[in-house]
Amino acid sequence: MLRATLSRSIGRAILRRQLSSSNASRPLGRAAKFVGGGIALGAGLGGGYYMLTPKPVLAKDDSEIEDVDALIIGGGIMGATVAVMLKLLQPKWKVKLVEQHDRVAQESTNEWHNAGTGHAALCEPNYTPLNKKTGEVEIDKAVATNQKFMISLAFWSWLVEMGILPDGTFIQPAPHILFVHDEAGRDWLRKRVEKLKKLPAFAATEYTEDYDKINSWVSLLCSGRPRDGGDPIACSRHPDGTEVNYGLLCRNLVQSLIELGGDVQLLSTVTALQQQPDKSWLVAVQKNDLTPTNQTVRARFVFAGAGGGSLRILQMAGIPEIAGYGGMPVSGKFLVCQKPEIIEKNRNKVYGRAAIGAPPMSVPHLDWRTIYGKDCIFFGPFAGFSPAVFKMSGTPLDWLSTFNFSNIFPMAAMALQNMDLVKYLVTEVFSTKEAQLAALRKFVPDAKPEDWTMVWAGQRIQIVKPDSKVGGKLEFGTEVLSSSDGTIVGLLGASPGASVSPHIAIEVLNKFDCGASNAFNWHVALSQWIPSYGRDINAEPGLYEQVMDKARKVLLHGKTSGYRSGFATANHLFDRMDADKDGVLTLDEIARYLTRHTSMQKEQIQTLVEAIDQDKSGDISREEFDKGFAKVVAGLVRRGSIAGKWEDDVQVPQKSA
Repeated sequence: MLRATLSRSIGRAILRRQLSSSNASRPLGRAAKFVGGGIALGAGLGGGYYMLTPKPVLAKDDSEIEDVDALIIGGGIMGATVAVMLKLLQPKWKVKLVEQHDRVAQESTNEWHNAGTGHAALCEPNYTPLNKKTGEVEIDKAVATNQKFMISLAFWSWLVEMGILPDGTFIQPAPHILFVHDEAGRDWLRKRVEKLKKLPAFAATEYTEDYDKINSWVSLLCSGRPRDGGDPIACSRHPDGTEVNYGLLCRNLVQSLIELGGDVQLLSTVTALQQQPDKSWLVAVQKNDLTPTNQTVRARFVFAGAGGGSLRILQMAGIPEIAGYGGMPVSGKFLVCQKPEIIEKNRNKVYGRAAIGAPPMSVPHLDWRTIYGKDCIFFGPFAGFSPAVFKMSGTPLDWLSTFNFSNIFPMAAMALQNMDLVKYLVTEVFSTKEAQLAALRKFVPDAKPEDWTMVWAGQRIQIVKPDSKVGGKLEFGTEVLSSSDGTIVGLLGASPGASVSPHIAIEVLNKFDCGASNAFNWHVALSQWIPSYGRDINAEPGLYEQVMDKARKVLLHGKTSGYRSGFATANHLFDRMDADKDGVLTLDEIARYLTRHTSMQKEQIQTLVEAIDQDKSGDISREEFDKGFAKVVAGLVRRGSIAGKWEDDVQVPQKSA
């Protein structure tokens, strides 16, 4: 309630300041006073809250301290990736992960809190801005992001291939499409494709302005859109795009960490850190139990991968490198459609260009998702503001407590430089349902309001970084920040994060002091796991296809892919029915199994077989069984599990020799 009330109050105050300024010569001064007052108030509230909060007591007796080699703070995708990679590189180390919630992947990593895009820069427009001076499209950021994502694909493929991850159910193929609907957009998109197609990673990109071609790629874009007389449209398409369930991936990684000998502690919040003379860290961990005391952990190395909470953890550690850094909370919302007939019209990731003044994270996109086995489509995000660090817990005081004397000026300077962004966020906060529907209809012209539901995305904390020239800058990327002695490392920022988590994890490990002494062994291991590690996929002929072919085989289309793993139960039942193990089921084999385990009658079994025998051959292939599996299960459930007494009376044709 406090979070929502404070958010609305701030928004209304900004709107009043913006809309009541009839004198054009004074709006900047009024904005400066408002922002300055807001920052000062925030610093006062945050500082007061921090000063009044009782300081945790750290144990000094060794018998009361738990010793670990590495403490990972945060059970999201970054914490899980760093923990698993570190445990694989240093098997004898004691690696402990602590998470404040009752399960991992609850905040921004959760599948309902992000769009699930495998950010490979195949369709994201903010990675290829137009240089207004030269008129050229800049592609450096797109190329770098793609290189990082290929490291992710290679690492995930290796984990599945080695059996460290169970299968590839967390990822599936989804072509990436970039959509524009005006002449300026067409011109920019043509330049983008022409420049990127020269590189192996982007060579498969197609470009079209043809209505029928676009309709064949993603018919939802043409649903209700006139063939002639409407806005000029164009699309680019890359077939190697992916849809990633980062929540599922994170949960699988944490399960693997436990199986590798790591320790995971839930319902535990870090409340204090103090470095010792030997450079180790004493960390107070408040467990959500009935005791009033803290647990004390002594760690040689600490990684703060707690999303928006990482800033406060580094501040509590007191390292000078964090001085001047602040955080700008930005939230978002998605429209979700679960209607099958609409979902069938889009099995892609479709990105558009951001509105003028909108932050890069607000690039509109239409995303096919699969969550808990259910297909759906996300559209958004609609940006918003909520003065909180976490979505699932905490209060605005968590954010206010990050204000201090070192970051007041950078935060104020940042706000004054980004008044267009502030105005945009306020407009989005108070955006009507009609305005949100209008934004959706730029992608889906005949969208109906009753087909779409609003959900809140995860909370993001964007970096506010001190700058000697302008005081403070707002950064929309991620940054790995470490102490000078390499004993504590933190990840700040929001995106790209999950998509390139293996690359970031490598950067984190290299920041640790132990990274230098173990550099050779680590690099050898990483190069074996990740073929593209330390290499340029666009400079070495065949390297991109090598990595992509392995991903297709292991993650996207092969036996361990999400597609095949989705039929694991069907395959298991097929194997049980296939008595002679020839890969084909006869009516005889099906009848013997079903009469042994159910009370189905002969006629019912015959009808079931006919229903799933698509080619009418009299035998059931594995593919036919997969597709008809729901009918088999429905028959089992309806008829119960009482074995029939008439099994021997069933007359069925015998398989010929």
